[in-house]
Amino acid sequence: MTDSERKVYRIVFNHNHIKGQNTKYSNLLKFTGKTPRELDKVLNALVEKKLVWWDKNKSKDVALREK
Repeated sequence: MTDSERKVYRIVFNHNHIKGQNTKYSNLLKFTGKTPRELDKVLNALVEKKLVWWDKNKSKDVALREK
């Protein structure tokens, strides 16, 4: 897992466990300082690793995938 993937995953994980909510895509852009293209690349990598659920076409929420 790259540093960018780890950072995004920790944000999603902490947001889910502390607030009990899914993370908004716009908040991830703000918290990470990444461009939409960079963030999309990181989120797609996390989806492939089955750590998060995210579908850019359906929702702007990023959800932690339950194991």
